[in-house]
Amino acid sequence: MIISISGQRDIKIVGIVKALKSYGDLVEKLIRDYNFIEILLSTTDEDINGIREFIKAPFEISLDDLEIMYEQLMKNFGETSVPPEAYVRAVKLADERGLKIRGIDIPEGDYEDLYVKFIDIKDLILLSLRKNRLMKKKWSIDNPEKTSLEWDKEISKGGYRRLENEREKFMANQIALSQSERILVIIEIERLSGVINYLKNQMPEYKFQVI
Repeated sequence: MIISISGQRDIKIVGIVKALKSYGDLVEKLIRDYNFIEILLSTTDEDINGIREFIKAPFEISLDDLEIMYEQLMKNFGETSVPPEAYVRAVKLADERGLKIRGIDIPEGDYEDLYVKFIDIKDLILLSLRKNRLMKKKWSIDNPEKTSLEWDKEISKGGYRRLENEREKFMANQIALSQSERILVIIEIERLSGVINYLKNQMPEYKFQVI
């Protein structure tokens, strides 16, 4: 899904399924078709530097149990990629073209503080119990974006939901603060709706349109 935000600045926000390699093609097409000045990714600057190292010399990235389960689920829709191919293409093309690129997610230290604030032992226990149910659940696999949203609904409950709300609010604020005239934002589909809702409150003079 792509949201166009027009006003004093031109902002395109693309919602991606992070695990699927095919979204790299979508991101590359957008970067080649539009004359963006800045690219914003729903990750941190530290992760962007890590992606640069991955591009130079690919290395294996370890995943936790939930990430492995999610990747296996997404394989129903095509080839998967870790790190997300959409991010890899964005970093590679931005560096080749001399475009500004930065992460808009909560920095690692601040994220850890919020994790401690919102996630308690009850959340951890419930998430652990939820894993068994996720393995047995019959997923609707007709659409990867719909399935990702369904997955997120199962995972992001209680304190985890509050934590994701904080991420959405933080990322929306980073987008609103950017002063570049033409911006591409690449964000996981699960956070897209929340970020857009926050942006509509912060940028009421702008026009929001699905393209």
